[in-house]
Amino acid sequence: MKKILALLLMIPLLLGIITPPVHAKPLIDASAAVMVDASTGQVIYEQNAHKKLPIASISKLLTAVVIMDEVHSKQITGDTKVKVDSGIAAISNDPQYSVIGLQEGNAYTVRELLNASLVKSADGAALALAAAAGDSLDEFNMKLQQKAQEIGLKDYTIVNPVGLTNGDLKTLSIKQYSDQAENAMTATDVAILARYLVNHYPQLLQVTAQKQASFMITKGKAKTEKNLNEMLPGSKYTVPGVTIDGLKTGTSDTAGACFVSTGNYRGHRIITVVLHANGKNKDNRFIQTQRLYRMLKQDGHLQTITLPKDIRQQAVANGQTRQATISPQAVTVWNTGGQLHKYTLAVKMKEKYLNKTGQLEAPLHRNETVGELDLSSSQLKTLDGGPLTYKLLSTDNVVRGNFWQRLWH
Repeated sequence: MKKILALLLMIPLLLGIITPPVHAKPLIDASAAVMVDASTGQVIYEQNAHKKLPIASISKLLTAVVIMDEVHSKQITGDTKVKVDSGIAAISNDPQYSVIGLQEGNAYTVRELLNASLVKSADGAALALAAAAGDSLDEFNMKLQQKAQEIGLKDYTIVNPVGLTNGDLKTLSIKQYSDQAENAMTATDVAILARYLVNHYPQLLQVTAQKQASFMITKGKAKTEKNLNEMLPGSKYTVPGVTIDGLKTGTSDTAGACFVSTGNYRGHRIITVVLHANGKNKDNRFIQTQRLYRMLKQDGHLQTITLPKDIRQQAVANGQTRQATISPQAVTVWNTGGQLHKYTLAVKMKEKYLNKTGQLEAPLHRNETVGELDLSSSQLKTLDGGPLTYKLLSTDNVVRGNFWQRLWH
């Protein structure tokens, strides 16, 4: 993230009364759950959200993020081919795992393997992705751990890119781990990971939104697989008014049935996490996710914050005009009753737009992100414990002035 310089602007405001935004009672039938606003990071609901639990194939979200990093840095492309060895083929064709049937000696593109990993949750495909940039499984695992730390995960264990136990990987197991070792995270960390994915690589939602996808396993032979997400539009567990387009299921003996969803409700991208839904019915993860969205529809109210003029109007140096209008697209918070009582606002501008005295400097372009607005309140909670953040945009074009204009301004 670009370095930003804080302007000294803290404004206390009083507006009424709010009830706590995070429910106190365990209303979700699962070991842990959390619901957040993907844009601001506001926690809308949480339950045992800091309890570390096995996550099974939810692990593939972290794998997808690292692969997208490698694509972004031009180490690989979507068309990079990965040749499948005997170890990966053995996992990919073992019926006790999530299989896609990759064949030993065949090569598959990164794009195909990402599709198989995120739609079918194919274990062999995730293992093959680890080798896309020429890494060993151990080396790719180090990348996963580094990425987890970089994006701010706090309490996690990363053993492999799949979510199986180390012993389940057979000949591919990593020697430093026991056979029982497996990936684990808190619901909060899973939400941080999902938020990072949807904000940095939203194009992956085009993959996870597919109700089914076709995979070319051998030349001339395609296989069509159904998405395991039963909350996509038109599926069994859809919620009216909420458009789900992701994200990932996870299932194992120790993790139970898990599900991370993301979707749009009232113009806001929401993320939910349900870890180890109780009972033998795997669909309970979708039922509990439904419950989260229904709670949001029933109890969640959006409060719009009106910004003071001294935030919206900022002085500009060396421009044809002396001021620019700065505004976020919208400043809203979720609450479950009443109005937000007390909060502070802080404006932070990106250093590249400031002169040596800390003032905005022309030129500025309309709809350019010039900084952020931070909203803090003891009555609100975020994933990382920091303030709610909103992008600040320049709503004006401010042209750099000529010599005389700059002299007198």
